[in-house]
Amino acid sequence: MERNLNWLLNGYGFEAKENDRGFDLSALTQYNRDFCLQILSELGISYVKFGQMIETDVTRFDEKIWRESIEQHCESQTGAFFKEGEIQLTFIDSFISGVVMQLNRLGCVTTLSCDGHEKRKPTVYFETLDFTQKAQSILEAVGVSVRRNRLSLWSETERENLPSIAVTLSKISKEKASGIYMKSAELMLKGKFLHQLEEVLNIPGESGNESAIRMFVIEELKPFVDHMTTDHYGNILGEKRFGSGPTVLLNAHLDTVERIIEGREIVKDGDVWTSSEGILGADDRAGVNVVLAIAKSLNKKQFDGTIKYIFTVEEEIGLCGAREVTQSFLWDVDMAFVIDRRGTYDIVTSRGGYDAFCSKNFQRVLERTAQGCKLGPWKAVDGGSSDTFIWAKNGIESVNLSAGYQFEHTCNEQLNVTACYGTYQFLMEILHQSREIYRVVKRKRITA
Repeated sequence: MERNLNWLLNGYGFEAKENDRGFDLSALTQYNRDFCLQILSELGISYVKFGQMIETDVTRFDEKIWRESIEQHCESQTGAFFKEGEIQLTFIDSFISGVVMQLNRLGCVTTLSCDGHEKRKPTVYFETLDFTQKAQSILEAVGVSVRRNRLSLWSETERENLPSIAVTLSKISKEKASGIYMKSAELMLKGKFLHQLEEVLNIPGESGNESAIRMFVIEELKPFVDHMTTDHYGNILGEKRFGSGPTVLLNAHLDTVERIIEGREIVKDGDVWTSSEGILGADDRAGVNVVLAIAKSLNKKQFDGTIKYIFTVEEEIGLCGAREVTQSFLWDVDMAFVIDRRGTYDIVTSRGGYDAFCSKNFQRVLERTAQGCKLGPWKAVDGGSSDTFIWAKNGIESVNLSAGYQFEHTCNEQLNVTACYGTYQFLMEILHQSREIYRVVKRKRITA
């Protein structure tokens, strides 16, 4: 089939801007620009070069012949295309090369790709989770159905259609791509997360006097659950069903160890927040904020199961609220995540190394989840007492995750807000991969 020359250039990775003078190839590296000119010469397409522009009288050319000429120079069909820090078109499968180059142009840094070779699905791998999610939003915005697996996207699209997708992407500006991502982002943006965090940190609620923070959480959670109640002891219990997958419990406690001093200021020094007077209250307002952010972010595309929320009272004086939660609310829970641990990257799997909260398989799959998405060095550790102990006693695979605070229960308490946001990102990815994680839980139950 004959195609417009501009279509062929962009469809097969040679980023070109057509104007009245010809084609601007300034977006290409020197290597790829030389490769482009070599292909034109081999195909007998005469051109005049001035600077980084070319001018030619040829307006259309046969796509199959164009592609076959490119493929003669491809050194690898394994999917790797990085060489000495730059993307070289001779290291990318020809069908997918245009998509790869356009996604990188739009700010989604890639690491590997494969067009599937008519045996598998076309797949692109990315450097970070943020890049993967941004690429997914952009592709879906132009009508391409994709599925995400950690740091990769794959599609049912036939590889012959990939150059057409690349041409469509070439018409999207970087500004428009950023707008698409902002509008459809899976995650709550960090600015909004921090705004909510500051609001939560300023609500009083020491043990036994949690009414103000309880009222706030109820109002914030209400639009995002199917059912919600305050139980006989003052705990908030909520539930939202998205699909037939596993049931996951998220938990944080409402109370602080002592009253937050009225009129104090939150002092912000870069990523670290402290209180001008008294405790900051990050234990466990940081956890409350993470759970609320997840409730506001989740949809069926990200999670295909049932989510349960428990915000407990009087945790600081002996896990009192958790001990009063009716057992029937926990009967169908497959795994529980508590956000109430100091520091960063800790997955607390036992109380003091004696009371185990979960199986070894469960802790390993959580570590692998973080590693596979480059979300930081999350690791299994022993810890202290928390509501996690109560859920584990009910036979639930449970862990307690770091929320980013340090020196809790003192006037020196501080919170690393970027670490807190990282915990939110980690939990969202756990929920995205919950079916795979549940298989580990199920195997443990079968063999127990």
